[in-house]
Amino acid sequence: MKTNIAQSKSRWRCAAHANPVTTSSTSHPAAYRAFRRPLRFLAALMASFMLLVAAACGDDGEESTEESTNEDASLPVIVATTDIWADVVSNLACDGLATIENIIPSGSDPHGFEPSLADRERMENADLVVANGLDLEESLLVTIEASEDSGVPVFELADHIDLIDFVFEVEDDHDEEESESSDSEEEESEDHGEEDGEEEEEHHHEPSGSDPHVWFDPVRVSSALPDLAERLVADAGLDETAVDECLDAYQAELVALNNEIEQMLEQVPNANRKLVTNHDSLGYYANRYGFSVVASIIPGTTTMAETNPARLEELAETIEETGVKAIFAETMLATGDADALASEVGDIKVVSLFTGSLGPEGSGAETYIGFLRTNTERIVEALS
Repeated sequence: MKTNIAQSKSRWRCAAHANPVTTSSTSHPAAYRAFRRPLRFLAALMASFMLLVAAACGDDGEESTEESTNEDASLPVIVATTDIWADVVSNLACDGLATIENIIPSGSDPHGFEPSLADRERMENADLVVANGLDLEESLLVTIEASEDSGVPVFELADHIDLIDFVFEVEDDHDEEESESSDSEEEESEDHGEEDGEEEEEHHHEPSGSDPHVWFDPVRVSSALPDLAERLVADAGLDETAVDECLDAYQAELVALNNEIEQMLEQVPNANRKLVTNHDSLGYYANRYGFSVVASIIPGTTTMAETNPARLEELAETIEETGVKAIFAETMLATGDADALASEVGDIKVVSLFTGSLGPEGSGAETYIGFLRTNTERIVEALS
C-alpha cells in the first residue's frame, strides 16, 4: 500500500515538472481545490446574504399589501347609480378619501338597467348611496327604496337642483278614429262603464313634470355639490376639511368648464341652435346655452318609450320646415331610428352624443368634465 502511494506521488511530481505553468483542475488538482475553497465560501456567503435580502423585501411587500388592503377596507364606500355621478362624487372625495362605485355599468342606459341581487347587496352595504332621482333610474327604484329602508342614507341630486319643467304629448293613435266614430259607437263606449273609462284615460295620459337629465348643466350640478359634500361628511364620515378643499377645487373646474363651453358655442349661429334628439335629454343643456329643442324621436324623457313611422314622417317635415342641421343620436343606443329619419329628410347629419353614461377610454368623455366638453365639440362641429 505504501509503495502504491509513493508511486502515485512520484507520477504527480513528474507531471508537474513536465508542465509547470498549467493550473487547470487536471494538472494541479490539489492547488485547484485549494483555490476554489475560498471562492465557494464567498459564493455561499453572498447567496445567503441575497436570500436574507429577498426575504426581507418579501416580508415588507406582504406587509405593505396587507396594510393597503386593510386601509382600503376601512375606507367609506359611496355607491352612485351612474358612472357620471360616481365621477362627480370622486372629485368631492378626492385623493382617495373614499371608495367610489357605480351600479349601472359604463355605456349602459340608466333608464332600462336591471339590477342584480349583488347590486342590491352592494347598495345595502354602502355608507351612502348617491342617485339622480326623478325616476331616471326606473328599474333601480325598488332597490334604492329597499336600501333606504334598511338604514342606508340616500342622496338624490335632483332634490338639490333648480329643475326645469318638461311637458310632452303622447300621440293618440285612436284620436282620428274617435273623431270619425258614430253616435251609436260613442253610446256603446259609455256603456262600458266607469272602469273602462278610467283605463282609457290612464292609457292616454300626457306625462308632465321635471326633466331628470340634470347633469347636462354644469352650473346646476355645481350648485348641488355643497349639499352633497355635507352628506359625505355627515353620513359617510369623510374628513370635513379635506372634502371642503376638494369641493372648492372641483367647483372652480366646473366654472372654467362652463366658460369654455360658452366660448366654444360662439361658433354656432343663433339660427342653427336647434336640436332634434333621440329622446329629450338635452333640455338642461339647451336651457343653459341658448338652444331650442325642436323635437325628439322618442317622445319623452325616457328611452323606454317607442316611436313609430307616422311620427318619423312628421319629424321629417318639421326638420325641413325649421332648417335643422343635424339629428343627435346617443352612443348608448342603436341609431336605427335616427338613421331612418335622416333618410326620410335627406342630406342631414346623424351625430351620436354621450347622454346617460361616460365614454370609454380614449373617447374624451371618460370624466364628467370630458363628457360635457366632448359633447359640445360634436355639437359645434355639426351645427357650425
